[in-house]
Amino acid sequence: MAGNLIFLRRRIRSVRNTQKLTKAMKTVAAAKLRRANGELKRSRAYREKVEEMLRASAARAAAGHPLLRAGAGAALLVVVAGERGLCGAFNSHVLRQAEARYRELAAGPGGAHIVTVGAKAERHFGRRGLAPLRAYSGLLGRLQFADAARLAADLQERFVADGLRLVEFAFSRFVSASKQEFALRGLFPVEVEAPPAAAGGAEGEEYIYEPDADVLFRELLPRHVQAVVHQVLLQSVAAEQVARMVAMDLATRNASDMIRRLTLQLNKMRQAAITKELLEIITATEALSQ
Repeated sequence: MAGNLIFLRRRIRSVRNTQKLTKAMKTVAAAKLRRANGELKRSRAYREKVEEMLRASAARAAAGHPLLRAGAGAALLVVVAGERGLCGAFNSHVLRQAEARYRELAAGPGGAHIVTVGAKAERHFGRRGLAPLRAYSGLLGRLQFADAARLAADLQERFVADGLRLVEFAFSRFVSASKQEFALRGLFPVEVEAPPAAAGGAEGEEYIYEPDADVLFRELLPRHVQAVVHQVLLQSVAAEQVARMVAMDLATRNASDMIRRLTLQLNKMRQAAITKELLEIITATEALSQ
């Protein structure tokens, strides 16, 4: 009986320590989510402005930029997942649907290749014999725009050099604090819709470009690609932190329930031990009195 009581006390202490850890991880995830959400809002304004200028200059720019033309080669799927676990079904949800999309692309002309962002994606495809062309690890821990720009430049160079037919992102999109969804976002070939006016603004007025519209278009196009890649990565980071917050909150509640059950069991065992000792004392007292 004494051994069981000691075991229960140790187990309750262990669960309490785990509960402190899950609470701390939830707090850290909430702080990271606030930071990622703020960066997401700020970067969205930049991306929308670049897209607006790109569309305005597209009407006068010369067609035929290599980033606008699909090649005859393979497709490239960029899978974005987390660096670590403890975030519920976040990674498995993204990776399962990304793998299905890869199988679909691989059945098309030229086949398909994979580039992974995040250690979880690299391990997932590696275990299935689908070694990625390149694996980016440690990129999402403290995401900077320079990291997204470097990834965008690598993908741009690969698209042009290898004559790829498309480059597509598979990731988890952050919709709100209560909703995240799997999404596919095409990166190359870039699709630019020119405005109805020749090169105008909201009311059809024409802009005078210095340098000319073609130079401006070619300068803006890589910036547009960088902004899109940055947005995709930020969306994935925010979705991961939301999933981790939910998972750690659930783990904390489960720990509380377990502590209550173990405490109740401990109290029952202590009560049974006290009752047994009292019965032994009473029995011994009656035996001596006779």
